[in-house]
Amino acid sequence: MPHNRPIVLIVTRRTLRKTRLVNYVGELHLGLLIRMRILPLMVPVVDGTLACLPQYMQRIHGLLLVEGEDVHPCRYGALPTNLEYLEKTHQLKDEIELRLLRYAFREKLPILGICRGSQLLNVVAGGTLYGDVRKEIEAAAEKGAVKGITPGVRHIEEAVEHYDSYRHHVTLVDGTPLARWYGRNEISVNSYHHQGVRDLARRFKPMAHADDGLIEAFYDPKARFVVGLQFHPERMLRDYAGNWRVWKEFGAAVHYRAGKR
Repeated sequence: MPHNRPIVLIVTRRTLRKTRLVNYVGELHLGLLIRMRILPLMVPVVDGTLACLPQYMQRIHGLLLVEGEDVHPCRYGALPTNLEYLEKTHQLKDEIELRLLRYAFREKLPILGICRGSQLLNVVAGGTLYGDVRKEIEAAAEKGAVKGITPGVRHIEEAVEHYDSYRHHVTLVDGTPLARWYGRNEISVNSYHHQGVRDLARRFKPMAHADDGLIEAFYDPKARFVVGLQFHPERMLRDYAGNWRVWKEFGAAVHYRAGKR
């Protein structure tokens, strides 16, 4: 009889396709979980899901949070600029993921937050966000409020033909898990966001910075695996072996947790 796979929850993203709403998760995420012998369980963003969360939580061994709309400023200590630069939000998705995150923290489950997922991970732990990274950092630089950084890093490529190929430089922090996984001090990463970490929650430690000072990766040093990445390693697996190691370490933590239950 085959061994049951551990379960990782992933919240879908809801969007309008022609005249109907659809829920989806990127296939790269799902494929990597299957490759690591993990069963992905998608949590839909629909009315009634909140009442179902206790049942979803019963057999969870890990939580994966991925892309989506802006995290609404009401969820953290917002500044006026957070409202000024706000784009599309989805309060139901926020609430579903926040409840799952709080449960995952209480149960000490492995958590991987990518892009919006890393931002929400920081928010639920008490951190804050930029409403628009580039605009706010450039404005602060003009006022002399930040020093020793290079403002003007593009964190999203608008041109469709370069959307997936665009990269920018980041520096990895020595002695962190990310530096160990990549085996180097610098990498180039993809970028698909305009929000980003402003104040990192106290429980987290930074693992990578962009040239404009933005925190591109962080982790909880007291947890077996709680990691936030602003970039998407699954979309650039051919660039560095470390991109696969991130997922491999998450998978190992999920399997370890499943074996402990």
